Amino acid sequence: MQIIVIGGSIGGLSAGIALMQQGFDVEIYERAAKDMKDRGAGLVIQPEMMDYLMEHRIAPKDVFGVPARQRQILDENGAPVLRYPNDTQFTSWNYLWRQLKDFFPADRYFYGYELQSTEQHPHAVTATFSNGKKVTAELLIGADGYNSVVRGQIYPDVIPAYAGYVAYRGLIPEQELTLEEAAFFSDKFTLFPYENSHLLSYMVPGPDGELKKGKRLYNWVWYLNKTQAELEKLMIDKNGQERQFTVPAGWMNAESLTTLQQLADEQLPPILRDRVQQTAHPFVQVIFDLAVPKMYQDRIAIMGDAAFVVRPHTASGTAKAYRDAIVLANSLNDHEDIETALAYWNGQQTRYGMAIVNHGKQLAARSRLGLQMA
Repeated sequence: MQIIVIGGSIGGLSAGIALMQQGFDVEIYERAAKDMKDRGAGLVIQPEMMDYLMEHRIAPKDVFGVPARQRQILDENGAPVLRYPNDTQFTSWNYLWRQLKDFFPADRYFYGYELQSTEQHPHAVTATFSNGKKVTAELLIGADGYNSVVRGQIYPDVIPAYAGYVAYRGLIPEQELTLEEAAFFSDKFTLFPYENSHLLSYMVPGPDGELKKGKRLYNWVWYLNKTQAELEKLMIDKNGQERQFTVPAGWMNAESLTTLQQLADEQLPPILRDRVQQTAHPFVQVIFDLAVPKMYQDRIAIMGDAAFVVRPHTASGTAKAYRDAIVLANSLNDHEDIETALAYWNGQQTRYGMAIVNHGKQLAARSRLGLQMA
């Protein structure tokens, strides 16, 4: 079976690899013109995904990322009031993407292909790209993220809904911390919870995948409620351009940067305040919800963030994309016809997706995040 995947991010590569290992003829089409970098910062890699990567020799366990063996909860002065064992492996978007990209055949991964339209046929689907190229296959999979063009083709009325808060994020080279600061955060998942907010931080691999102490990156994430009016001001970048879902590193406007530093002064303990103010290029991620009623239409399927966007508190966004990919590949292999395979896969993954979406909302409510939108 010929299958084309739209989107060469972590979800698209997971799909491509899973389908390839089941013997399908797979090609990935990515709209970026070259390797993708700096897309997000730290993330959690779930145990089941680590098992899969090891089982298929995509990556050995010792290069997954940076372990945090202890969790520490800070008080308003920045002192740990609670410490207990933790078993979480932290990585970065760049690091995980590179592991998957290096495994997938380079001659089946195409850069510079921005999807323009799709056309369904009785037993096939054709993708037309902005460069004029057309590709026809028996199945097209949209793994092109929360701003999915594929989803827009089949569900034009399904759009992301703002959740009422944002995540400020930042990365600091570990070598820019003092020895005492690095020791305070090293091998730990640090959390500062307070009224209507919390900030968390941990170490992730360095820019080129470095795992040794002193070469890594310190990653922080700070959730803050924002009204619609505040959001609109925040999403204007330094050149006056209105952004929709994120303001990338280096693009926040001067007023927003000043506000961020003032908020850090007012709300954070010194050990965290200094990290926020030390960050050269913080960035902003809008938190929103999205869910589709069905994950396929005829010969087009959508997966990962193209179908369900889960809140970051669940630490499940990457794992969900991976699971979408594995279950789809297995279902296509186990069933004789595509319609039956997609129907089975859809039944499994829409229940799973909705469960995680709802779980994320519950976690946010516990921290009173987004509640001013109610």
